[in-house]
Amino acid sequence: MKTIGIDIGATKTVIASLDNGGEPYAFRKVPSAALLTSKGNAVDSIYAFLMDYLNVEAIDKDTLKGIGIGVPAVLDSNTQEIVSCPNLPGLDRLALGTLLSPKINLPVLVENDVNLIALGEHSFGRGKGIDNLACIFVGSGLGCGLILRGELYTGADGAAAEFGHTIFDPEGKICGCGAQGCIEMYCSGRSLTLAAPEILGETETAGKNLGAEFGRWSLARKVIEAAHAGNSKAIDAMNTSFYHLGLAITNLVNILNPRLIILGGGIVSGWPNGLQVVRETVNTRARTVVRDRLEIDISMLGDKAGLYGAARLVELTTDK
Repeated sequence: MKTIGIDIGATKTVIASLDNGGEPYAFRKVPSAALLTSKGNAVDSIYAFLMDYLNVEAIDKDTLKGIGIGVPAVLDSNTQEIVSCPNLPGLDRLALGTLLSPKINLPVLVENDVNLIALGEHSFGRGKGIDNLACIFVGSGLGCGLILRGELYTGADGAAAEFGHTIFDPEGKICGCGAQGCIEMYCSGRSLTLAAPEILGETETAGKNLGAEFGRWSLARKVIEAAHAGNSKAIDAMNTSFYHLGLAITNLVNILNPRLIILGGGIVSGWPNGLQVVRETVNTRARTVVRDRLEIDISMLGDKAGLYGAARLVELTTDK
């Protein structure tokens, strides 16, 4: 029996089939904004996308165990509703799995995208065999998933590990979630895009942030490219972002004492020097007992981690 994994990110959506061992294949990638509006509403649009995928890949529904979907959102485990999805508001207040499942006549399990990444890395990747870890992915936004005592930890209502929305500066920038000063506004593709006009110049960035193929935060890519090209403002912006991330991770490890922090996402892979900035910051700032045996490393599964996690979630849930 196979599973289908769908990773809906703030900028792009990836779908893949996964075999019995959880190995993904038959990938397809599309812009999320276009996907979620193709049929007028998110549920019908995702259903149409999924059915087209099954048809093109010649996948028989009878061979499927279920579908796992990751979303960059807070979910209520009591109602199965997406409570808040700041970067994709079309998903707000939808019980996506509950609405999709009867349409396709298969179990559809929806979970926070970085929770699935954590589950994937713990089951198949860098975190295999480690029972206390945090996955922190820096992409358009800043997400976190926790594995505690060997299990995915989602809290009393399914909304745990909203690391990107911990308060970094109480008088700071307004976040997409409506709060003020969230760490996501100081280390993410979103924050770099907002800073791009100052870093790159108004002429270079004018009119481009809303028309990028994979979302309005894609100007972060240009900031990273400028940093690699030696632009001093861009280099400072990248290193400052990862310093801020290191401070936030220091708070996390002081509270939870994990054995491993896994970093990933497009901003991390785009600026590998950020790993060392984070390591140095945590090593300097964290309490001795929580840092001495702590490892901070890069994701092993990369952008496939959420797909592995989706397969694992289906397996864990349907085997009960």
